[in-house]
Amino acid sequence: MLNNQQLIGLMTIGLFVMGTQPTIAQSNANIPTATNRSKSQHIIFKPPSNQGKPKSTSSAGSRNGQCPQDTTSTATSSNQTPVMSLVPSNSNYGLTTAEHPIFLVYLPQTSAKQLVLSLITENNQLYSQTFIPIKGKPGITSIKSADSSPPLEVGKNYQWALELICEEKPSPNDPVITSWVRRVALPQLQSQQRTTLEQVDAYSERGIWYDAVITLAQIKNTQPDNQAIADIWSDFLKSVGLEAIATQPLRL
Repeated sequence: MLNNQQLIGLMTIGLFVMGTQPTIAQSNANIPTATNRSKSQHIIFKPPSNQGKPKSTSSAGSRNGQCPQDTTSTATSSNQTPVMSLVPSNSNYGLTTAEHPIFLVYLPQTSAKQLVLSLITENNQLYSQTFIPIKGKPGITSIKSADSSPPLEVGKNYQWALELICEEKPSPNDPVITSWVRRVALPQLQSQQRTTLEQVDAYSERGIWYDAVITLAQIKNTQPDNQAIADIWSDFLKSVGLEAIATQPLRL
């Protein structure tokens, strides 16, 4: 497990700059409405087996997940939810089928202007690193490694570390959170007969967390006033222990 100083050391290697957020997929799914949604319509995530999982997936979160200057600001509440990765809380680990998966993170109100996303192999080697500008507003945002970075290899585990850059340059006092991702082969899920909600459900049934959560987030992002989708989203996050941020705004 990397400590904060090790992460700072790694940051001198292979830096990339990414100036835009991932494009949000437009869904033409059969989106339920508040009036026609079945009361039994839920998407509950089912965790995968532990086969291939890293020996340790505990998070390396530091301090209270805020920049030091923000913890003393009168505008910042002392009980504010800290930086948090959207991964199942009981495992801190998830599967993806993507070469460059999109990660979702909750960011509190922050004075930081950028963050750095590092991907690290199981043998503690830096795999890629991407600096990403942020606006500092609270909410759930999407991040991904630069398209020029190497794709994740099927069957390999990677630790992804997110660090808020609180000053002009990275510092040992910057808050860091870490989670894990494993790329798996693409199952036979896509079909002309599937709506995107059905794809989310299929990913969830197979334990493919990152693909399920980003697809559902994109649906919700395109239907911000749809209470039925909001309820599905809230239930989905609650099923993995993320109820603390289930009502936070999406800033994809």
